[in-house]
Amino acid sequence: MKLERFKEKNNKKKSIITFTICCVLLIVGAFFYQSFALFETRENFNLINGNVSDPGDLYFAYYVDDVLTYDMPSKDSGYTMSSKSNCTNGVTITWDDEEWMAKVYYKNYQKEKNSRVKCYLYFEEKIIPPSPSDAVKEYILAKALEGTILEEDGTEDHNMRYIGVNPRNYVYFNCDDNSNPTAETCELWRIIGVMNNIDDGTGNKETRIKLIRNESIGSYSWDTSDSAINNGYGVNEWSQADVMKLLNPGYDDESVGGSLYWNRTAGTCYNGANNGSSSCDFSNIGLSSEAKLLIGEAIWNTGSVEKKTSWSASDGLSSHFYKYERSSNVGDACRDMCANCRGCNDTIKRNITWTGYVGLMYSSDYGYATSGGTTCSNSALPNWTKEGKTICYNNDWLYKSGFIQWTMTPASYTNAAYYGVTIQNNGWVRTEATMNVPNYIFPTLYLKSNVQIMGGEGTQIEPFVIALSE
Repeated sequence: MKLERFKEKNNKKKSIITFTICCVLLIVGAFFYQSFALFETRENFNLINGNVSDPGDLYFAYYVDDVLTYDMPSKDSGYTMSSKSNCTNGVTITWDDEEWMAKVYYKNYQKEKNSRVKCYLYFEEKIIPPSPSDAVKEYILAKALEGTILEEDGTEDHNMRYIGVNPRNYVYFNCDDNSNPTAETCELWRIIGVMNNIDDGTGNKETRIKLIRNESIGSYSWDTSDSAINNGYGVNEWSQADVMKLLNPGYDDESVGGSLYWNRTAGTCYNGANNGSSSCDFSNIGLSSEAKLLIGEAIWNTGSVEKKTSWSASDGLSSHFYKYERSSNVGDACRDMCANCRGCNDTIKRNITWTGYVGLMYSSDYGYATSGGTTCSNSALPNWTKEGKTICYNNDWLYKSGFIQWTMTPASYTNAAYYGVTIQNNGWVRTEATMNVPNYIFPTLYLKSNVQIMGGEGTQIEPFVIALSE
């Protein structure tokens, strides 16, 4: 026989337990109902698309990362409404990130037996697409094949630059038709680098692609002047320079050089002392209307470098030139020291910045383009030739044998205000070039920040293809 412990029936106790469980279930149910019915909208309320009569109650439930929550995320939380959000009864919903609110549309509302409309709002982390400039960096880094190096320059701006003898940085530009770039309808330009903190002239700083024309547009004076002004050798202030007026818009009234390259026309250009000039023609090589759509205005730095005959690693490195260009130094250091000098008698105000479209490369651009390693980075730019460091300029794609190139950079001196910096045909960075001397011009510019690289390999045969992003 099986022995069992005797239990006396206790109906009263069972009733208490049952009642308690029911109360708990009611409380839990009420909680979940409240978490869904965060607010309700009753009949005859105004909607985006008009009045709706008796649509029933409207309830919202919020889900963040698929988890039901009582509180909707705030505007600056990094979340936005997911496309899987939905409402019942044929009601549709959209989300306004700016006003941070849901917009409910009852156009297709269908009243059912239970007319309550429930909207399920799912929030997920907002995915910010890469900016065009970031996409450019990724693209050209992906195309940096053997023999091509894209390297950060070590400056405070952390620019990415192409270096070496012949990096794969070719791009179709100045095309007759941007939608169909070909070797027959475009010119070859090259990317100096992806430059950071470029001010567009309004205080807005952006990452921009910097281009330089692969071939020169000719040999012209940086500036020249009447014989009574600075000995006829010109004025080293870029904002009024003759070559600046040749390259940029707004100088059509100038009888010589005025916006001819920008306007793609022919005329007369300055090319010697005492306002010397000769005919020039940009009808085929000037900027096309399609090219102008891609060029962005920018603030260019026009600080000057001191004219010196002796340089060292303490004052002449690429990093030093980069700082000189961005300094408050101006090219009229002779003004107070030599008031009666014929070489410093212009009255032009000097500036350390200029806002415009087309300039020239900086002397530091040349210095940072070498792949000669520490031998070059630790050697003064003006000493590369003097010290026989052929590894520096022979491994620098911006060096062009047989061409003396003008740079953007003026040079200051104690008895003259007409000096600038050139890249000589033997690789020498010269700081005492007189502005009037005709040297080769390689137009340089910043593309708009929303220009992307759409394809290409960066080679001469398959240049990069660029276009404005939508």
